[in-house]
Amino acid sequence: MSAPARKISAAVIGCQGLDVLHMMRLKVASSLLMAEYIQADVQEWNHQQVDLLVACIDDSNGQQLLREASQQGLPVLAVTRKVLSGLSIPGVAYGASVRDIFQQLRQLLVASDNSDERYKPRTLFRSLSGSKGKPCLLHMGLVKLLIDATHTRATLLRDLPYENFLKAAAEPGWTLSQLGSAEAVDECMADAVSTHAFEDFCWQAAARSPEPLVQRETTNPCQLRGWPEVETGKLPVQWLLPMAAMMRRPWQPGELAQATGTSLDDIARIMAAAACTGLLDGSGTGAAPTQGSGNKVSGFFTRIAKRFGLNFSKGLQV
Repeated sequence: MSAPARKISAAVIGCQGLDVLHMMRLKVASSLLMAEYIQADVQEWNHQQVDLLVACIDDSNGQQLLREASQQGLPVLAVTRKVLSGLSIPGVAYGASVRDIFQQLRQLLVASDNSDERYKPRTLFRSLSGSKGKPCLLHMGLVKLLIDATHTRATLLRDLPYENFLKAAAEPGWTLSQLGSAEAVDECMADAVSTHAFEDFCWQAAARSPEPLVQRETTNPCQLRGWPEVETGKLPVQWLLPMAAMMRRPWQPGELAQATGTSLDDIARIMAAAACTGLLDGSGTGAAPTQGSGNKVSGFFTRIAKRFGLNFSKGLQV
């Protein structure tokens, strides 16, 4: 029997302050990481999440950047004209060869991999993690969009079908830039083609992705704080019953899957989409949903219950 194929992992390497020569050598060295089954993407660092940060420390800005990153537990690599033995962090000499840079990247990335899953691909939603509070410009290939600071609106900046953006959202290779001024936002908005509710964008992207948009772990039962702002007809029909049940009370994933006859994979995709849009309540307190649509929502529950032969008046019963 042949050995199972080894899964290729993804890593993002951020860089700052490198000249053209070292940027080119870094990219070539990164491509050699495929020998370790690591597909590395080199990006200019702009405060986005990365797996390793490379920077020149021959000025105070570079020194402070790598020092702060190292203190936060992020693997770092310095490029310097100074004596390497005097560094407190890993480094390569100015003019280092591709081989020298590759060996350092390999050692740092493999050494930082303490899990069985290695590096996760940088999808749009993984890139957005932790960025709430500032507008974010994201692009991947021809696809480019702007997410507002509150993560409520998604503005498309390319004249492409909405479907293209939805399919690309779960693919790896996204680059994120946080916009620090109103002028930068206005400059991006000059290319705006259309604007959509972030919940609509997220849930429709989740419906098209075979994997959960983000990985999440919780030991508490979860419920929906409210029904997402998306047309019900745009969601997989098998999602409607578990979503309706999550509007009633908290559930453990396995319990919900068994009670509604839904696969655990679908439950994971639902909960991940809810987490991305701030609709997932994992407190386990069983608080009533906050979305104030009253009788309209209750009527929807009733229709869902009748369709699947369930009775919500006494809890979810099959």
